[in-house]
Amino acid sequence: MHKSILIFIIILGLYLQSAFATYMPIAWMNDPDKETSVRIVKGRHQILVDLQDLAERLDISWKQDISKQRIRLDMPVQNLIFSVGSPFVLAGNDLKQMPLPIVLYDDRFFAAIEPLISLLIEYYPGELLFDPNGPRLLVTPPRHDLFGLRYDVQPGRTRVIIPAGRPLKYVSNTLPDGSIELFFPGSRIDIKAFASKSKAGLIVKLRAEQTVIGAKVIITPDGSVSSSSVEQVKDPPLYCVEFISKTAGGLDSKAQRRLEEDKNAWALDVVVIDPGHGGKDPGAIGKTKIYEKDIVLDVGLRLKKALNDKGVKTVMTRDNDKLIPLNARGRIANKCGGKVFISLHANSCPNRKAHGIETYFLAPTKTDRAMKVAMLENSVIKYEETQDQYQELTEENFILLTMAQANFVKESERLAAIVQDRVCQGLSLRDRGVDQAGFYVLIGASMPSILFEMGFLSNREEEKRMRSKDFRQKMADRLCVAVLDFLKGAQK
Repeated sequence: MHKSILIFIIILGLYLQSAFATYMPIAWMNDPDKETSVRIVKGRHQILVDLQDLAERLDISWKQDISKQRIRLDMPVQNLIFSVGSPFVLAGNDLKQMPLPIVLYDDRFFAAIEPLISLLIEYYPGELLFDPNGPRLLVTPPRHDLFGLRYDVQPGRTRVIIPAGRPLKYVSNTLPDGSIELFFPGSRIDIKAFASKSKAGLIVKLRAEQTVIGAKVIITPDGSVSSSSVEQVKDPPLYCVEFISKTAGGLDSKAQRRLEEDKNAWALDVVVIDPGHGGKDPGAIGKTKIYEKDIVLDVGLRLKKALNDKGVKTVMTRDNDKLIPLNARGRIANKCGGKVFISLHANSCPNRKAHGIETYFLAPTKTDRAMKVAMLENSVIKYEETQDQYQELTEENFILLTMAQANFVKESERLAAIVQDRVCQGLSLRDRGVDQAGFYVLIGASMPSILFEMGFLSNREEEKRMRSKDFRQKMADRLCVAVLDFLKGAQK
C-alpha cells in the first residue's frame, strides 16, 4: 500500500478510536432565548460535527445515500455533495477541498467543524461563526427568503431558476414588452444577489425589488422569444421561468421533464463522448492501415445519435479529425455540464493473439496489464504542443488527484462494469474485465468517468470486425444500452 494512502487511513482510525459523542450548543444571534444544540464527536485534536444534525438545525434540506457513502446538502443556490473518505466537496462542477476527509460514524456523516463552517459560509444565506472557546456555534439565520438565481441555457431556450428558503406564494404576470413579473407577497429578497445575475442566454435584463408588501422579480427576454412559462417545484422550493425563442420549435417531452429533473442534483442527464486520439495522433494502427482515431470517432458519432434518439443529451469532445489535449478533454466535459464521461479507444498489443474488450476507471494502478495500457494511452502527449502541464503528475500527486475524484470512484466502477457486461453480452466478445489505472484523460472530469477499449486492432479478426460499419453500429447500440442502464440506476 502506498505511504500516502496508509497515513490517510491511520488518521481516520485515530479520530474514530479516540472519539466520543456529545452535543455542542448553538447560539442564535436573533433570539438569545432560543436553545438548540448539534451533535459532535470530539477527537484528540479536532471536533467533528454531524452533518445531518447541523443541516436540520440550520433548516437546510439534505439527502443521504449510505450505500454510496454520500450526502447532499441542498443549499439555497448551490448543492454540496460530501463523500466519505474524501476531503473534497462537490459544489456544482467545482471541487472544494477541506483539510480532513468526511467520516462515517454510527451511520452518520461527520466533518471537521472549523473547515466545514468556512465552506458553508460561502453558500449559507445567513451568518455562521464557530467559537472554539465554548465550543459553540453562533448563527444569524437568513434575512431573506429569496437568495439569488441560476440560469439553465440551452440552444433556443433559457430557464431562470429561483430557489427559495421556504415555500412561497407567488403571482406571475406577463408585461407588454414580454417580461415576466413574479411577485412574492410577504417575502424578503436579497437584491444584491440578483443584481449580479443580470444577463444570460435569452435574458437581457433582470430586476429585483423589495416593497413593503413583498418581493418582486422582473425578467426581460430579448426580441427572439416566442413563448414563456412559469412553473413551481415544492420540494425543494423552486420557481422556474422558461423562455423559448422562435427558432427553438415546440416544447418536446424532454424539455417538459427538465423542471422535474431539477429536483435531483444527482440526476445524470448529460453524457460526454470522448473519441480518443485525432489529428496527427492516429492511435493504434491495424495491419491494413486502419486508424484507431477513425474507428472511435465513427463509433462515438453513432453512440451520440443512439443516445439522442433516446432523449439523452450528449456532447462530443471532438466530432472531426482534430487533436484535443488529454488534459483539455475533462475540462470540456465540466464546462458543458457533463455528468458522465466515456473515452473511446481501440487496443493494440505485440501479442497478435490478444483479443477482447476491457474497461478502465481512474484509480491507482493495481495490475501490470493496466499499467501498460495506461502508459500507452498516456504516451500520446508527445503529439501535443507542450507537455509542461503533465510534469507534476508524480506518483504522490497522482494519488492526490484521484482522491479529489473519490466522489465518483464507485459510480465510475459501476459504469465500467455495466459497459463491460452489456457490450460483451450483446456482441459475444471476450470479456477481459474491468480494471483501474492512471489515465491522464480521466483526470479532471468531475463526474463518473471510464476509458473503454473496444477491441484489438493488432488482432487480425478484431481489426476486420472494426472495419465493418455494421459492427461499429452494433458496438454503439450496446454502449447506448449500457449508458441508459447506468443512468436508470443512478437516478433511483
